[in-house]
Amino acid sequence: MFLILFYVLRVTGKVMIERVFKAENMIFFLLCIVSVFTYSQCMTDTHLMPKWYFTAFVLLLAVLALLVKSIFNRLSKIDFLIYSYFISFICLIQALYGILQWLKLIPSVGRFQVVGSFDNPAGFAACLCAGLPFIFLCLKEVRGKKQKTILYLLLLAVVLAIVVSGSRSGVLTIAIVLTIWLYPYIPFKLKSKILISVCLILVLLGGGYFLKKDSADGRLLIWRCSLEMVKDLPFCGYGINGFKAHYMDYQANFLMEKPNSGYMKLADNVSSPFNEYLNIMIKFGYLGMIILISGILLLIFCYCKDPKYEKRIALYSLLSIGIFSMFSYPFTYPFVWIIICLDIFVLMRGNIVLNIQKNYKNILYVFAIAVCSWGGIKLYQRINAEYQWGKIAYSTANENLAIYYKLMSVMGNNPYFLYNYSVALFELNRLNESLKLALFCNRYWADYDLELLLGSIYSKMKDYDMAEIHYRKASLMCPCRFVPLYYLYELYKEAGNANGMLSVGRLIMDKPVKVNSMQVMQIRNKVRRELSYIDIN
Repeated sequence: MFLILFYVLRVTGKVMIERVFKAENMIFFLLCIVSVFTYSQCMTDTHLMPKWYFTAFVLLLAVLALLVKSIFNRLSKIDFLIYSYFISFICLIQALYGILQWLKLIPSVGRFQVVGSFDNPAGFAACLCAGLPFIFLCLKEVRGKKQKTILYLLLLAVVLAIVVSGSRSGVLTIAIVLTIWLYPYIPFKLKSKILISVCLILVLLGGGYFLKKDSADGRLLIWRCSLEMVKDLPFCGYGINGFKAHYMDYQANFLMEKPNSGYMKLADNVSSPFNEYLNIMIKFGYLGMIILISGILLLIFCYCKDPKYEKRIALYSLLSIGIFSMFSYPFTYPFVWIIICLDIFVLMRGNIVLNIQKNYKNILYVFAIAVCSWGGIKLYQRINAEYQWGKIAYSTANENLAIYYKLMSVMGNNPYFLYNYSVALFELNRLNESLKLALFCNRYWADYDLELLLGSIYSKMKDYDMAEIHYRKASLMCPCRFVPLYYLYELYKEAGNANGMLSVGRLIMDKPVKVNSMQVMQIRNKVRRELSYIDIN
């Protein structure tokens, strides 16, 4: 990878190799690499969390190194052009990774074909969209035809990768950003340019909707329920984990009130509102949106005050992320955050000057080093806990409970860990402890699987009324699924409730099948046999 980068920079002829190998630049390059390509089979989340943890680890080391350099006044300035080459190169590698998956020359992850080094097309497309505008700066700086040809091929590879990924958010984003970039070169009058641009956006929006209509309608349901959350707590929001803690309850209530809604077959387990602006309002209310809008206006003001081309590239990048954020969740990925911070720094550079006396500056440096050291210790503990959890997450051996208990001090605020711990206790028949942990988890996480677990715990404790409540809630959260109804059917059978058993059994038999899996077939066949036996008797 480094040899390819060295060759690309050498071919450009504009960039001197010495600039590339400065410590600050190489640290930034390493930071981008770990944020995009890190993967660990030893963690329960093999793709996303390793990227966050190792990005944070490299960032802490980088901050420590830069703080030490700054104490001795040896800190260099940010070289935005070099950073643009780094980002463009990383986007190229990621794009080629996705294209090779599309050509089936290398394997994909899960049920998606084109995901690059991520586990779904959203992360893949989000990172490519965030990095795409930096290629524009590289194209402006190079002069030779050979160099420009290489960069145009790079741009084409990134665009092709986003298109073949099937990400509608990504396609719409690159279409708008490319249109704005090419706008001065389009040989039409102003009115014609505007008309063409508007028509293109409308065609892409309409095509994206009808191409995957069920998926688009599912997002409309999510946005509708999310807006209900905002209405109930509009000013300050629900906090950082507000969406996970409350959304599925709102979806269940909405579908309970509208049982004949067309959304019934589309509703599923949801962990994101598929709109970062809605997410901000849910977490921080209107106050959060006011702060966001104020920040955007400040950045535009900084650009207008000093409209350099590199600042325009930073605006293009933020615009790309902003458009993608309307339909997806790019803030989930560390690489996008790195790009956002870089964009903000470039836009504000030269507008904000801090004059701190040398003595105070050194005190701040020492304090920052102490904070980073403390953060590094906490991060190491968290990464180590993740690895230990990864070893026992899918095992229910009794000796693993001691490890779960030990990890609670570090992982006790992670709802997925709490759920796993509760499942392990349940399978070892330690029902009271399992119930206590599941209810504690429910404070952080309203979830379909957690409701099924609570129902199963209460069922095993012979508390059939509470079990029924949780099974019905799980069924309302995801009405298209058969498992909650089947558990409810088995609950009535165990409780000797023949009428309830018949009622739910008929619901199972009459329910339209969304995905005809082996599990659904087995459930329906078993219920059909038992219902026919009851009818005969």
